[in-house]
Amino acid sequence: MVHVQERKLKGKSYLYLDKSIRIGGKVFKISKYLGVKADLSKARINDEMKKFSLELDEKIVSYLTKHIENNFKIQYPLIQEEVRKIEEMNLKYKEIKRSLTRSDWLDIKKRFIANFIFESNALEGNSLTLKNFSEIIFENKTAASTDLREVYDAKNSYAVFSKLFNERKEMSEASILGIHRMIMKNIDERTGYKKIPNVILGRNMELTIPENVPEEMKKLIRWYEENNKLHPLELAFKFHHKFERIHPFADGNGRVGRMLLNHILIRKGYYPIIIRKSHRNRYLKALRAADLGKSIPLMRFALEQAKETYRKFFEVYYNYL
Repeated sequence: MVHVQERKLKGKSYLYLDKSIRIGGKVFKISKYLGVKADLSKARINDEMKKFSLELDEKIVSYLTKHIENNFKIQYPLIQEEVRKIEEMNLKYKEIKRSLTRSDWLDIKKRFIANFIFESNALEGNSLTLKNFSEIIFENKTAASTDLREVYDAKNSYAVFSKLFNERKEMSEASILGIHRMIMKNIDERTGYKKIPNVILGRNMELTIPENVPEEMKKLIRWYEENNKLHPLELAFKFHHKFERIHPFADGNGRVGRMLLNHILIRKGYYPIIIRKSHRNRYLKALRAADLGKSIPLMRFALEQAKETYRKFFEVYYNYL
């Protein structure tokens, strides 16, 4: 929040606009001189505060971009211009959270979670329409013809991600197993790591065999802990790819994997992302490229999804502020 500060010198009062921000553990103070207090009307001060807020956003984005460049490993296609765009969108996302009432923010969060779960489950073949999904989640209404598996799929996933959205604990192997167990409740008794090999239709690759899954999951958690110098967007998507390549469960790998992707972003202070069913072919193509060691297509897809999620979901709320 911008504060008006009064400073006195030789009997005169001068007004300044001040804002302190914390980036990477350091506090930066940004000030703007307004003038002599006696010469400033309330309307003039308000106008200057609005202008300062716009100037402030530019400065903060520059500070954030510089912090990312100095403290994270930035790789193509996450060039400076793209990092700046992500930081600008994320700054506006945080402004939405700060500016809205608790009730309004909860309402937006519920809508986001519903949209994310609807699209994530649709990627796995869930046939519910958005209207059906909303009735199940928000009205507890289920049509007689609805497949009960799809009903539990919607309810379980919504409840789990609602909890993850606010989760402060760091990710662990135990927490991943817990997420899978809750998602599969009343759907599939095969919880825990897979007991027989599985395949992914459309991806010609060998998945981790059952006996190697526990060790590969431990390696994945270690990789996550050791790669905090990657930009959070890159960390989240590369973790997601590695998780999907292990494919540790008999069922539910995609749903769990996309939740973990967003859990990483949220824990790192970034807004979550929706991968829509309409982008399924590009999503699978990006994962297939990563299977072959080509990470650029995956990160291009990540940038596209980050921009589209902000533009199609969060931007409308920011524009109302």
